[in-house]
Amino acid sequence: MRLSTLGRWIGREGDRERPLRRRAEAVLAQPWAPFLWNNEQLRDVMPWYFVRGEGARLWDENGREFIDLELGLGCTLLGHNHPVVREALLQHAGQPIVTSLLHRHEVEVAELLTSLFPSAERVVFGKNGSDACTAAARVARAATGRNFILCHGFHGFHDWFAADMGTLPGMVPSFAGYTKQFLPFNDVAAVEALADEHSQDLAAIMMEPAYRHLPQEGYLQAVRRIADKHGALLIFDEMITAFRMHRGGAQTVYGVTPDLTCVGKSLANGLPLSALMGRKDVMQYVNKIFYGMTFQHDSVALAVSRACLQYYRDHDVAGDVNRKGEKLRQIFNDASAAAGLTGRGVGLAARMDLDFTPVGHLGLHEQRQIFARETIKHGVLPVRVALPCEMLTDADLEKIQEAFTYGCRQVARSLPRR
Repeated sequence: MRLSTLGRWIGREGDRERPLRRRAEAVLAQPWAPFLWNNEQLRDVMPWYFVRGEGARLWDENGREFIDLELGLGCTLLGHNHPVVREALLQHAGQPIVTSLLHRHEVEVAELLTSLFPSAERVVFGKNGSDACTAAARVARAATGRNFILCHGFHGFHDWFAADMGTLPGMVPSFAGYTKQFLPFNDVAAVEALADEHSQDLAAIMMEPAYRHLPQEGYLQAVRRIADKHGALLIFDEMITAFRMHRGGAQTVYGVTPDLTCVGKSLANGLPLSALMGRKDVMQYVNKIFYGMTFQHDSVALAVSRACLQYYRDHDVAGDVNRKGEKLRQIFNDASAAAGLTGRGVGLAARMDLDFTPVGHLGLHEQRQIFARETIKHGVLPVRVALPCEMLTDADLEKIQEAFTYGCRQVARSLPRR
């Protein structure tokens, strides 16, 4: 393994991460941080491992401090080592984790969810978003006796959805053809045309209700009407929007109640927990579709989720995070403009894509890599998507502003001359 750029900064003898990388590469199929899966060019410069975290900051094996803006793909809404989470873990210490029985926190978390989300009459838990979305798809098919699902967004890595993402090794070809993405977002006619085309076999419309684009007035209501017209279920995948957009999700913000809702990520501020919830009559099918997993009733994640949900209920976390997200958007937009670029922060303030305009041979991906390499040097981990947390401070924002300024300047210097 060649000496990493990180190692050159620190010095060959002082790089404590280098031997750990070697050990990892000898035993792990994915030895690097998740961001580096499809960003191989950055594996030499970005740290792979953390030793501790506080708020929006992480420290690596070499003691270097970084601001973490992706926060575990958005699950750490409150921040690392938040006092609410820390106290919940301390209080639950010594309790069994998985037993032959359920813990009372499972009831309490379900009660909190049904009080926060208009669609939630019954709840079942999982461990990640793919679990909840797969359960939703299977419940919809069981409840309607149909097979086809219209989708908008990303709904996990399980076969029912991934089979239509393109040619993937290991995928059974016959699994494909039972889902279809409806595009573009906010185009009612496009949804209606696809629903009409698949009307006889349409089990559900599953969608992220807000993402890179916010729904225009009446759009989600129209999708609701289309689902009802065809006897299909409406499913909201609120992995991102739940708690981050509003404590009651996008369905509360836009006043549209789906039949089923999938939540996760911020549900337990980083501990593995997801949930499928929905109408009582529809959720009865959970017990008919063969749903369950060994760690479904993990009492530690439920204890933390209980504390987080109570905190979300009593504090305007989403409002605070959205305000910080708008500051981040302005910082990025200003840095881009100052460098002569047209990059923009796109989407929800609490979950924002940082986009660059393709120029010549440098597309969005290439410009993001140039940007990331520079921001790492200035103490901010690579950012494709900015996902601020409650503990993000003004001092953090100042450091981000400096890193984004250098990052955008480097992108501008790399563009082909006209």
